[in-house]
Amino acid sequence: MWDGVKKIKKDDWEKLAVAVFILAAAFILLLKSPLHFWLRGDAETDSSVYKTVALMISRGYMPYRDSFDHKGPLTYLVNLLGMQIDSYCGVWVIEFIAICVTFAGIYKISRLRCERIISCVCVLVSGALLYDYFEGGNMVEEYAMSFIAVSLYIFLDYFLNRKINRLRLALCGGCMGAVLMLRPNMISVWIVFAVAVLIDCIKRKRAADLGKFIIFFLTGFVIVVAPMLIWLAVNGCFGAFIENYIQFNMVYSAAKGQGDKWNAGFYFINKTLIIFSLLIVAYLCTVKDKFLHGTYLIYLLVSLLLISMSGMPYAHYGMILVPAVAFPVAALFELAASEKYGKTITLFMILYFAGTLALPKWFTTAGDIMNKYADRAENHHSDMVKGICELIDENTTEDERISVYGNGDIVYLVSNRLHATRYSYQFPIGEIAPDIMDEYFEELENELPPIIVIWERQADERMENFIYEHNYMEIGAPQPYDLGKTRVFKIVGHSSASE
Repeated sequence: MWDGVKKIKKDDWEKLAVAVFILAAAFILLLKSPLHFWLRGDAETDSSVYKTVALMISRGYMPYRDSFDHKGPLTYLVNLLGMQIDSYCGVWVIEFIAICVTFAGIYKISRLRCERIISCVCVLVSGALLYDYFEGGNMVEEYAMSFIAVSLYIFLDYFLNRKINRLRLALCGGCMGAVLMLRPNMISVWIVFAVAVLIDCIKRKRAADLGKFIIFFLTGFVIVVAPMLIWLAVNGCFGAFIENYIQFNMVYSAAKGQGDKWNAGFYFINKTLIIFSLLIVAYLCTVKDKFLHGTYLIYLLVSLLLISMSGMPYAHYGMILVPAVAFPVAALFELAASEKYGKTITLFMILYFAGTLALPKWFTTAGDIMNKYADRAENHHSDMVKGICELIDENTTEDERISVYGNGDIVYLVSNRLHATRYSYQFPIGEIAPDIMDEYFEELENELPPIIVIWERQADERMENFIYEHNYMEIGAPQPYDLGKTRVFKIVGHSSASE
């Protein structure tokens, strides 16, 4: 009896230790985020766009119709939720939850193959990829990772252990719905494994199971997707959603040639851990569970294909590969731990993967914790952003709108100003769809915002003419700020905020 109690207590302590490990790993990783409460720095370009759309929603406006962007509605709702915690850094809390769920999913996937300690190593090895892919965080891929990790675990547990129930099916469908409401080219895990489940049910002559799977999967899908689509439709911007999210993204993907997509594909493959994962799974296809490992190999290849379709080698696209590499790494550790190879090989593999691919990156961030904590009270926005926002504060009130020409939505966030036209940014979207530039300047003509900021680029001829024709004058940055190539213009005759 006492042995049983001791065993239970030891098991509970180990689970608690794993939970603490996951929380600590997520916290250390997210020290890379400029939205961390200790940093409050400049959000990266994409992150600033999502936060700006959320700012518009918080003031009663709608995405797509009133604020152009081409990601799914869940992106902006996540940022809106974060704003309820803290107007600028609150979304970091949502990021922290998402990373914790991702690491927990990776751990559970690894546990299908390995014991606890090795599974924790798998978390560190897989998570180390984020040091190459993170790019400031608050990206759609960051949130998608958590849904992918959960669903991947459900699929793998089904094929390895035949564990499935209604809740898991609904959860899997809901996860797919959530990712579709972020960005559609990240759904490879559901595309590939749903077909695999279909084939499996046919082979095993379990048609009744297939019907049940579909019903509960779709139930979860509808529960997640329907409220967002209804919200858009009720507020009269469902058409704008279709135009921005589907039609524009098709144009965006078609804008790059096959050569660009080919190069993007090799960019994402060209990581040691990705190459290892492909080779490990390819080998496993020849030795055991050929259907499962063959499916997994297809999943890895389809994932690489989908993130390469845009032809843009943006590092953050690779984040969806982070949960994907966990199973191959865990499978390699399991293989090395078999009686055929012995504990020495297992130890060598763990030391190699952890010491070469993971720990140096983790230690670099962990070693900077105390410095970042010590500087937590400082203003970490760039001098350029501080200078611009001081000019805006001096020359406008918070209820006046401004326009940033370029891609510098961070200005709206730090100055707490809304954008004057539908387009908070114009590049690169205006280069892909030139009609956007015509619409932007037409709205700019109607609004004539008191401040126009030309972001980190010399004004092109069209903007130079607009500024001249509408009597804008350049205003200089206050001391000690240097705006560099960014320029700020105020319409002549507009009273300053202090007047």
